[in-house]
Amino acid sequence: MGSWGDLKAAYRLLNEEDVTHKALSQGHWLQTRQQAAMTEARVVLFVQDTTELDYTRQVKTKNLGHIGDGKGRGLMLHSCLAVVPQPGNPEIIGLAAQEVWRPEQIKRGSETRTQRAYRRTQSDVWAEIVEAIGVAIAARNTTNLVSVGDRGSDVFSYIRRATAINWNCLIRVCQDRVIHTVDGVKGRLLSFVRSVPAMASKSIVLRGRDGEPKRSVNLLVAWSKVLIFPPTRGPERRTQPISCWCMRVWEATDSPDALEWVLLTTVPISDTNCALLQVDWYAVRWVIEEYHKCLKTGCAVEQRQLTTAAGLERFLGFLAIVAVKLLQLRTLSRSHPKHLASSVVPLIMLKVLIARLGLLKWELTLAEFWRGLARLGGFIGRKSDGNPGWQTLWRGWSRLQDMSWGASLALEAF
Repeated sequence: MGSWGDLKAAYRLLNEEDVTHKALSQGHWLQTRQQAAMTEARVVLFVQDTTELDYTRQVKTKNLGHIGDGKGRGLMLHSCLAVVPQPGNPEIIGLAAQEVWRPEQIKRGSETRTQRAYRRTQSDVWAEIVEAIGVAIAARNTTNLVSVGDRGSDVFSYIRRATAINWNCLIRVCQDRVIHTVDGVKGRLLSFVRSVPAMASKSIVLRGRDGEPKRSVNLLVAWSKVLIFPPTRGPERRTQPISCWCMRVWEATDSPDALEWVLLTTVPISDTNCALLQVDWYAVRWVIEEYHKCLKTGCAVEQRQLTTAAGLERFLGFLAIVAVKLLQLRTLSRSHPKHLASSVVPLIMLKVLIARLGLLKWELTLAEFWRGLARLGGFIGRKSDGNPGWQTLWRGWSRLQDMSWGASLALEAF
């Protein structure tokens, strides 16, 4: 903030009742949905995931929810990115929806089984996000809309509600559901799919995690059509079974760290190419993890010291859009490194960065801009340094924004 008055104005804004996370973000959500509806791509993936925002150490922050084992304090955040799958690096259209809430701690024995079954839970958010987006782009029927999720999305009601509005789902299996095979044989999903012999193979590159480098893996793929049955208890027990395809993608090795994905998809698998294409779709799921990582380590959303949970939710409305922009820029700098940065970056920011780093050129490519942004954040760029992290990029982005605002004010004043 430029002054004490600016800081007080920001705090007043974050304490306004009509300033909400939804109100701040909805313009971006609607624009993303419109772009997804207008795209010429045959498939748009809506990649979802849930994460915890931990504010346990912020002891003065009021009205936070219960997270983790119930002893932690914080917020739950569910995000949905609209993505066009492309070889190499996907095209990130934007944030299509996001929901933040404060989990309540339900005491054991305080509700009946019926109350528990019909109470809204965290699992409901998957279907609610799809329904909110689906209404906005229902008029566009030529694009295949596929909601992609991890094990947390293995919820029968979510699959049912998504397919009811002509969406498709691609999810990683968590529940060992009761199924009927194409021969009408009753069984369990996991044991059945693991009995299906390999029908194809594919090589993919897995990104590095927890300090490990990325690696190329050779995978075997098997699939079969199945009929999955609803749970025997709860509000879904009277609903009809759902026809879908199960897939197993696994690494043929005895290593305890060998990769295995058991997937369910409502997109018909008519041949080998269709099956391998959906493996590529699921592999795109890493973008939502990178988005949340950018929010936490780059934008430092968990380090914000506001006095109320509502204030943190409002501030998230700003940071959520910034994180999307940073993720888009990084993805573009990798997929199209030689494209001119001026196509996506404001001219004033380019001029300021060139002047600040003393670069002897008038234009930058996307790769050069991204590298320069990292240098501004303290990245040295030695051969052994690898790629810059989100904290470095956030510092560079913040500094560049401040300098660009200063330059704009100076031009207006003189």
